[in-house]
Amino acid sequence: MVAWMEARITADDVSCVKYEKSMLQLTMMVWQMFKKKCKSITCIVMVATIVFVLHNLMDFTLNDKDSAAKNNQFKRQSRRQVDFLLDVKFNMNEQQEDHQNNHSTPYSTHAEEHPTNKTIVPENERLQQFEQEQKRRKDLIQTVCEERRAKHAHATELYDDTQRHIYVVDKYKLMFCYIPKVGCSNWKRILMILEDHSRTIDDIDSREAHARNKLKVLRYYPGKQLENRLKNYRKFMFVRHPLSRIVSAYKNKYADLSVFRVAPRELRQYAKRIMKKYRKKPTKRELTTGENITWSEWLQYIADPTEQKKFDRHWKEMYKLCSPCAIDYDYIGKLENIKEEADFIMDKLDISHVVRYPDKANSHPTNTSMGGIEEKFKEATKYQLKRISEIYALDFRLFGYTNPFLNSHEDTGIKDTIRNYTEQ
Repeated sequence: MVAWMEARITADDVSCVKYEKSMLQLTMMVWQMFKKKCKSITCIVMVATIVFVLHNLMDFTLNDKDSAAKNNQFKRQSRRQVDFLLDVKFNMNEQQEDHQNNHSTPYSTHAEEHPTNKTIVPENERLQQFEQEQKRRKDLIQTVCEERRAKHAHATELYDDTQRHIYVVDKYKLMFCYIPKVGCSNWKRILMILEDHSRTIDDIDSREAHARNKLKVLRYYPGKQLENRLKNYRKFMFVRHPLSRIVSAYKNKYADLSVFRVAPRELRQYAKRIMKKYRKKPTKRELTTGENITWSEWLQYIADPTEQKKFDRHWKEMYKLCSPCAIDYDYIGKLENIKEEADFIMDKLDISHVVRYPDKANSHPTNTSMGGIEEKFKEATKYQLKRISEIYALDFRLFGYTNPFLNSHEDTGIKDTIRNYTEQ
């Protein structure tokens, strides 16, 4: 529907424009009636079906002539409606991500490995387990950072990316470091509500959350103010299994053409470069559009030593985005247990009375065991597995994630290579 609307914006036939104007107005009217009640993709599809039926029953009289001024006005209105429908698409895509990620598991040191092993734990024990798990995560980060610091002083530096990725909410004296592909959309909405209590989660669409959130980032503050906030504000971040994040970046940004075609220009430029560099005998259209890069080509790109320094933030190493060796985070959450951990952290930050982490009506526990990820990487070569393990080695170690390739490919020398790489 979005493609059809965009194509018709440039139409010169006034009668068609008048007809389509009526159609678009009807579409928007029906959507306005149902959008407050539509909380699932199924509901949205049903509304779209109703509009389609109405479209085929309509019988317009197209004899009146419109002026050029009215035609131009309609084009502007159509563009706004195209943007609206794109937001609907982005929100549907987000619901699919939430459908996979919003699930709860009891706390354990291996919660991310066995998210479906659920037991009923008394609330006071759950709080205690949460505190213990947070201490374990922070101790692990401190240990790994000290090992690196002993050999390389630069390991504790505050990366430039970090100052662009930490949002600051002065009203509540808290800071959040967001990592793309780690459920950051909802956290941005939450921070927006903390800045403006009149807003609600449902009021904020995906496009506004990402591009027009008006939140302050750490780099906004001059030296002493920046240092004061780093020292005195409460800080938290969320992470995700590195291999799962690589898969998610590919699926969301490149495998889904409807998302890719409206993606930011820089993401499409990456696809064009991948197409040119790794596809054998690409067509002119493939080089021009970058559409349909394969998982195999994506693996070649990720494993290419010449590309690592130019990684986009959606798949760049997490430690480079949030600098955990330079910043003492109060809480480190994990996407694999997002809902429960978000609730605990928001209680600790004393913001639960203002806003709660959204609990989607259609969410349910999802198996995120390593089996599915390992299956996806079966077509990777030993060299690619070695390179990916090297690139994300610190993410694995700092955040306590298991790398399945360290045990299954010992004969390739990956273990020694990774150990040496993380000490650099």
